[in-house]
Formats: sequence, structure tokens, C-alpha cells
Amino acid sequence: MSHGVSRRLVVAWVAAAAADEQLARLAETFIGTTTGEARIVRACRACGSDRHGKPYVVGLEGPIHVNLSKSGGFAVLAVTDAGPVGVDVEARQPGGIPDVATWVRKESVVKATGHGLTLDPDLVEVTPPGSAPALVAWPDTEPLGSPVWMYDLECPVGYVAAAAVLSNGAPELLMTGAAPEG
Repeated sequence: MSHGVSRRLVVAWVAAAAADEQLARLAETFIGTTTGEARIVRACRACGSDRHGKPYVVGLEGPIHVNLSKSGGFAVLAVTDAGPVGVDVEARQPGGIPDVATWVRKESVVKATGHGLTLDPDLVEVTPPGSAPALVAWPDTEPLGSPVWMYDLECPVGYVAAAAVLSNGAPELLMTGAAPEG
């Protein structure tokens, strides 16, 4: 990416059932095309399976990175030209994850790197809720290659979400539409 070119991170909320198709269309809109050629494929870093793992967009030209996360009936989608991206959304549930805000921050980072939960989240340290999201510690055995930019996302009521982008420059966060009602 050349100097002076702005980097964008576009985030959208959709119904979970249509998440892959909507992510492909959001990727097309992001680069300014409506060919319908974009498709979402997956590649698992650990086993190579195409049934799970980090999503990638095919059928579009140019470097574009995508990710999605589902919880309940919602999915949060992320598209960026800045670098690898990860997003996570979780519903706040009684008896669920005690610190869900910290969890979604951690999971967004491990999804951006492509590790997913093959990397123990206890090895990843992020800032606590109530402070600006940032990566504090990462395992030395897994070099990142670039800074990590983190964002807490506007969510439906009862949900918490975060995004992380690996990039040498901070992307501008653009939410498309409002978060749906929870």
C-alpha cells in the first residue's frame, strides 16, 4: 500500500443465516464492483480443511481481507484493505463467559492472525474493558509481523463485539448502518 492511501475497515451487521453471501457482497461493494463473482472460502491453518477456518474472498482483484463472527441470530462482518482482520461477537449470558468484553478482544486478535482457538487465549493479553482496546502481550513463539489495531464495535443490545487488524497503519473504522435491535 503506498504512502498517503487511506486504509478502511468496514463493519456491518447482518442476519447470521446469510453471513457468507453478505460478506461476499460487502467485499464487492468495498472495492467498488457488483459483479456477483466474489465467493467466501475457508482454509484451516491447523488441518487445511475448507469446512472451517479463516474466511477468504475469491473472485476479486486486489488485496482485501475479510472475517465474520456469528452469535444468536446476528453476524458481524468485517472487510479491510489494511491487512488481516478478525472479528468476534458474543451474547452476554447469565453463567456465560465472565469477562466477555476481554474474550471478544482476544478472539478478534487470534482470528486476525489465522490461529483461531488453536492458540490458547490465556497466552494473549489485551487491555481490560473500560479502557481503549489494545494488545498488551502476545506469545514470542508466534511473530505478528505488524502492529495490531483493535476496535470495540457498536452492537445489538445484549451483545459485545471487537475487531482487530494487523497493519502498519491504523485503518479508519466505518460502520455500515446501525447495529440491529437485540
